[in-house]
Amino acid sequence: MISSCSQTPYPEICNSIVSSSPRSTHDGTNPLEFRGLALQANMEHAKRAHQLLLDMDLSALDERGKLAWADCVILSENTMNHLSSSLTSKDPTSFQDAQTWLSAAIANQQTCRNGFTEANLGSHLDSLPLMSTELSKFLCNSLAINKAAVTSVAPTSTSTLSSSSGGDRRRLLATSFPTWVSGATRKLLQISSIASLADVVVAQDGSGNYRTISGALSAYNKLSGDNKRFLIYVKAGVYQENVQIVYNMTNVMLIGDGIDSTVVTGNRSFQDGLTTYRTATFGMLFHPSPDYNFFICI
Repeated sequence: MISSCSQTPYPEICNSIVSSSPRSTHDGTNPLEFRGLALQANMEHAKRAHQLLLDMDLSALDERGKLAWADCVILSENTMNHLSSSLTSKDPTSFQDAQTWLSAAIANQQTCRNGFTEANLGSHLDSLPLMSTELSKFLCNSLAINKAAVTSVAPTSTSTLSSSSGGDRRRLLATSFPTWVSGATRKLLQISSIASLADVVVAQDGSGNYRTISGALSAYNKLSGDNKRFLIYVKAGVYQENVQIVYNMTNVMLIGDGIDSTVVTGNRSFQDGLTTYRTATFGMLFHPSPDYNFFICI
């Protein structure tokens, strides 16, 4: 277990944020307290970086540069969500999830950077705090501290999880569901005529409520509620569109007519004046909190 800054990849950075934190009372004797302190200091820095990003002068950016900036804002918000969820994960078995969230936070930085370098706007990188070397080092330290917690806290619990799920407790096995799938969702997935329960139907021939998946998702705010699954049945067809699921679209489930029957395809590219981040045919940006029921597509 890592219990002091000297054991982190970047001890100088660690010492600077721990010593400057108003919550800094750590004496090196409580590794879990140290994990929380490091994550909290990381969160405070990420919040400051996010505000500086929002205050950035965009007048010197072209349209693609502004898209890259907008991507960075989204990724910065997602990074803060990841850090928040890592902070609130008190159960040692959830530290494995935090490892994934922290890794994603590091990846967010590189994705943000890519948007500017691809557009030949590398000169603007120094003014973007989200991509600063220090923030990357902060995240790497937190990742190392959390990893040590995963391997040393409650070894019986973590080993049981690994042996029962092939080393990955989120893996969906043929005969069972992972622990994060609720009982109600398991029952729903086992219904053979699940398509008949759809809230909305998508069909290219006009026989459904919408002709596009994006159109059906636009009805989410109006039709979803009561913390129930928002079920969308997509009939057979080739849907040429770019679909975006954002993290406030919780409890969304898409059901198709099977592989090679219901197909989603898009042709966006960097050549269209977009950032690579915006070219995904089916893009999903989730809130990492375990309190949210994630998107399911079958």
